[in-house]
Amino acid sequence: MAAFLALTGFMGSGKTSVGEAVAKMLGWEFVDLDQEFVRLTGCGISQFFADHGEAAFRSKECELLETLPDQKRTGGLVLALGGGTLESPGAVGQLRRKGGLVLLSVDPEEAWARVEGSDRPLAADRGDFDALWARRKSTYESCADIVMPVAGRDVEEVAGDIAALVRTAGEHWGSIWGRRVATIQRSSLVLGGKNALDLLAGEARSVREKGASLRLLTDRNVMDSWGEQVSSALGLCAAESTKILSPGETTKSVRHLEECWEWLAAEGARRDDVLVALGGGVVGDLGGFVAATYHRGVSLWQVPTSLLAQVDSSVGGKTAVNLAAGKNLVGSFYQPDLVIIDPQTLRTLPDYEYRNGLGEVAKHALLISEEAFRCLEAAAPRIVDRDLDTLNDIVKTNVNFKAAVVEDDERESGRRAVLNLGHTTAHALEAAVGYGTLGHGHAVALGLLVALAVSERTLGLDRSVRRRTGELLAALGLPTSIRLPRAEAIRAAMAHDKKAVAGSTGFVGLRAVGQPVWGLEVPLDALVEAMEVIED
Repeated sequence: MAAFLALTGFMGSGKTSVGEAVAKMLGWEFVDLDQEFVRLTGCGISQFFADHGEAAFRSKECELLETLPDQKRTGGLVLALGGGTLESPGAVGQLRRKGGLVLLSVDPEEAWARVEGSDRPLAADRGDFDALWARRKSTYESCADIVMPVAGRDVEEVAGDIAALVRTAGEHWGSIWGRRVATIQRSSLVLGGKNALDLLAGEARSVREKGASLRLLTDRNVMDSWGEQVSSALGLCAAESTKILSPGETTKSVRHLEECWEWLAAEGARRDDVLVALGGGVVGDLGGFVAATYHRGVSLWQVPTSLLAQVDSSVGGKTAVNLAAGKNLVGSFYQPDLVIIDPQTLRTLPDYEYRNGLGEVAKHALLISEEAFRCLEAAAPRIVDRDLDTLNDIVKTNVNFKAAVVEDDERESGRRAVLNLGHTTAHALEAAVGYGTLGHGHAVALGLLVALAVSERTLGLDRSVRRRTGELLAALGLPTSIRLPRAEAIRAAMAHDKKAVAGSTGFVGLRAVGQPVWGLEVPLDALVEAMEVIED
């Protein structure tokens, strides 16, 4: 079957230049949909807009999409779409059937700088231009299989990434999703989808061809379920170059950190070798810190197998271990080179651990938008049943949201703080009841209700949001109440929270769904008082 790749993105994102370069690298044919429109109709796009309007233009685009691939596909086709092609539901349906869709992501400032003064009919006014970008952004991201940022990167670099992705995906191209997370320190490539674990074999082969070695860090439970498949893909025997840890939050400690350093030293690990962290948030956080510090940094691959790790901790580069005084107090920001997310690994999770990830899913929905929250409410029964298609979509949405936040604020000096919604209370509860007693996602669920109660009092949040959130959490099997520890223990835990700044808690609240506010100065006594809403 011939291969197909479509490039989408806002005007000025470079679809034509990148598309031509990708086609050359792959040995495929290239077609620009706008240029093909002009060739076949004999009419310029601006003139067609003026004579017939945008609706007629979109209808004509769909006609071209239906016939063009059949005329051009002899081996493979790279197609550059128009900036607004995806606004036509008919076009989206056709593209979904044909193959992979890559979004060239560009911010409105850079896009305007590239098109200002051109004859594009939709780039005549900056205000209208920005409004159009904002309107199309969610459409692009929801439709695209791969999101590829282009800011600060030249055409050859972006095209090389896309061509490499096509080769890596092989027969899975068109069924995987992914995102390049472009940060200042290091960039990450996140790839996901059913059977995404199969992608490890090709990546591992490339590493070994360069003379480097791979080492696997996991825990006993995950090794029993997925160790054989992943070890085989990495080209390792089951016990070769593998460190198996005890499962549970208590493993995320300084003692186990030192054990991992000594293991790598005994293995003779070099700076160009790869550490593969296979497991949930504990293995990912610990393994990430090991990779960040051994030889001052070795290559890191994250292969998250828990829902909590897939939607949150594997993306963004936070690594840490716990101290007796608090959670995640010692760590670093260290972006993984590669993240492979396969929702099929969620099939083997115990119910409690599966639900543990749903607290972060609910948190992200509250932060994203009212539409995202309503979609999660509607999907709750399918999520509980672990429907793989639903989970694949949920994980993709969460990863794209978190990646965008991380790109904007890698080291949590501003906007990234919104990801701590519910976490002030959650971390205090985890510390007060003892690490490992209350799952992080379960604690976040409780913390969300407290954060919403505080938001009602300080930001005027509508009380219906907390009611709906409680109903959603209950539908997902998450707690909405708990027997609270002593108030003194909670105060002490909150005072040690690493997010405390300038004598306040650096609290995150909501004005409305999708409208977070961070850095709120909420007195500890007020937080402790607000916890009455979750008291059992």
